[in-house]
Amino acid sequence: MEPPPWRAATVWPVTVLVDEAVWPWRGRCWAHLVSDESYEELHEAARRVGKRRLGFQGDHYDVDEADRERAVDDGAVVVESRELVRRLRAAGLRRSGAKPSWLRVAEWPSGAVVDDVVSVLGSHGDAGRRLAAGLATFDGQLSDFGVVLFSDSLRLAALLELDPWVASVSMPRIDAGTVPTIDEVVVGGARAGGDRSIELFVTK
Repeated sequence: MEPPPWRAATVWPVTVLVDEAVWPWRGRCWAHLVSDESYEELHEAARRVGKRRLGFQGDHYDVDEADRERAVDDGAVVVESRELVRRLRAAGLRRSGAKPSWLRVAEWPSGAVVDDVVSVLGSHGDAGRRLAAGLATFDGQLSDFGVVLFSDSLRLAALLELDPWVASVSMPRIDAGTVPTIDEVVVGGARAGGDRSIELFVTK
């Protein structure tokens, strides 16, 4: 049997854990994806199934049944919820109540114009200017994305979403090393529906 096309050649270490999808919300059932090794490992595990960094809950990611199945297929170990929490606490990675409080600042559907986004970011001080400089590197390609701006007490973020029907558009080659004004770049893996995203973060 051929592996799914989104599956990577390697699997995650067994320190990536997921519990059962039994938590109802918005018509779906959800599970928790964690690592009892490091947050870096957790972020990579979540990225590979297309979870956005903006969805990080402080010490875990919420995953619906489809993403849970993908995570399990890729090597995440299924444990009971109590065992998952116990292992997080034993590793010193349990951070109850540490969920970031992101505020949606502005949103543009596919076809965003760089100048429009930059204009909104101009009211966000130095962080806004640095994020605007990072977005300017996309040049004409930004029109292929939907853009959403977020802010919390510590950071400013831009979420760039590429719909599956424009999958022929290649993801720009971008990282924090090539765009010095950006503190962190997260290029997401394909989600279950085929859409992809890029997230840019700057510290205030």
